[in-house]
Parts: sequence; C-alpha cells; structure tokens
Amino acid sequence: MKKTLLASLGLTLMLSTSAGVAFAQEDIASPTKESIKLYDNGTDREPNNSFEEASEVWLGDDIYGSIGKLTQGNWDSYDVFKFKAFQTKRVNFKIEGDKYPNAWLRLVLSDSNGHEIRTAVDRQNTLGKELEAGKWYYIAVEVPGYEIGQQFDYRLSATIEQ
Repeated sequence: MKKTLLASLGLTLMLSTSAGVAFAQEDIASPTKESIKLYDNGTDREPNNSFEEASEVWLGDDIYGSIGKLTQGNWDSYDVFKFKAFQTKRVNFKIEGDKYPNAWLRLVLSDSNGHEIRTAVDRQNTLGKELEAGKWYYIAVEVPGYEIGQQFDYRLSATIEQ
C-alpha cells in the first residue's frame, strides 16, 4: 500500500512539474518580425504592386516586406512604396534579404509621375540619390529573374545624409 501511494504521489509530482514547465514555455514571447511602419495602420498592405497601389511610408523608417506569395490570385513579384522628401538631402537606400542563384532583390527609384530616376546595379543592394524637398517619390522592390515559388523576405532601409 505504501509503495502504491508513493508511486502515485511521485507520478502526480512528475506530471504537475512537466505541465508547469510546458505552461511556462508557452508564456515566453517568441521573437517576431517587425512590421512595416505606415501612416495609418502600421502593417504592410497588399496589393502594393503598382504606383496607384503604393504603400505610403515615412522616409527613414525600416520597411519589412515579402515578395513571392500568392496574393489575391496573383504571385506577388513587385512592391512599391511612396514617400515624401522633407529636406533636400542625399538619401541612401539599402535592401537586405533573400537571394537565389538566378534571382535577387533590386531597388528602383521613381519620381511622382512614375518615371525612373535611378535603378540599382544588378546584384548590388544599395541605391543613393539626392532628393528634393517637398516632392513625392516611389521606391520599388523588384526581383529580376523571379520564378514562381521563390520567396523573398526583405528589409528596406533609408539613411538621410547630414
């Protein structure tokens, strides 16, 4: 009887300890990707695959995005962001993200009419240009050599030179 009681207590103690550890592990917050910082709701919106659908962002905030997902029945292979330059300064853009042997992320800067101003050299992750105060611009993330099924997570940052 004593052995049965001790075995029962031991099993109960072991199970309650294991359950406590499991619950404690659930309470630990797992790291998450920081969302894009937009004027209105703080999350990236799709579609943003054209100048008309461009997501409006603050120049200088990091932008986190993804290309290659099936969105609204189409494969997302292009993201466009719109921003206003508040000072006439040189801005250096940098894209960090996934690469494949045949495909990579590339930046394209356009004016408010959608005319290309500058395109990053193939396989280079930076693009710099002096921007004029008070004007609107677009920065696009594209993937030369994109094939359906390839997914690219990226971070786009902009540094304003002083």
